[in-house]
Amino acid sequence: MLKMIIAASFLALATNSALATTIDLELPGERWLSRFDRYVCDTNAELTEKARTPAALESIRVNFEQLSTDRSLRSLRILATFEEEGVTCRFSALATADIIEKTVKINQSQSFAPAGGSACENGHFLLNRYLGDIKYIYYSHRPHRVALMMPAEDSAAICPGKDAVGVDFAVIGLKPGQTR
Repeated sequence: MLKMIIAASFLALATNSALATTIDLELPGERWLSRFDRYVCDTNAELTEKARTPAALESIRVNFEQLSTDRSLRSLRILATFEEEGVTCRFSALATADIIEKTVKINQSQSFAPAGGSACENGHFLLNRYLGDIKYIYYSHRPHRVALMMPAEDSAAICPGKDAVGVDFAVIGLKPGQTR
């Protein structure tokens, strides 16, 4: 009986350690980095003005962090955090951009709580739904920027006459260690 309790304790410890050491998805050949700046609407005049955070994202305190690409600008990684069950969760997704169609589609994503305490499932589902298969806008105001256009439920209230709110990222340069 004691051996079973010790074995169960080791199994629980191993499971908790695995959760605590989960890491973000890696983008092979990651090269260009951009940081989240603001939410925007989807017309050129409105791309420079800040929009309100969609209510569903605000309710789970989403904090977009980074969008990165490989050399081709076709493979992307999106990083964010959100709160669920009083716990901070990390979200990472690998996506493919269609440069002709100006769309982004998530190929793989994951969410986890670095300190444990949540499966992070609801926020993960919401971010996948909002970012799953969407349009993007690339615009070259200084610095260069890209906006991922999310079809949020309250898009029309945030951006009158529009069906999406943009998650706007400003390009900050090359990943450390990369050269042009």
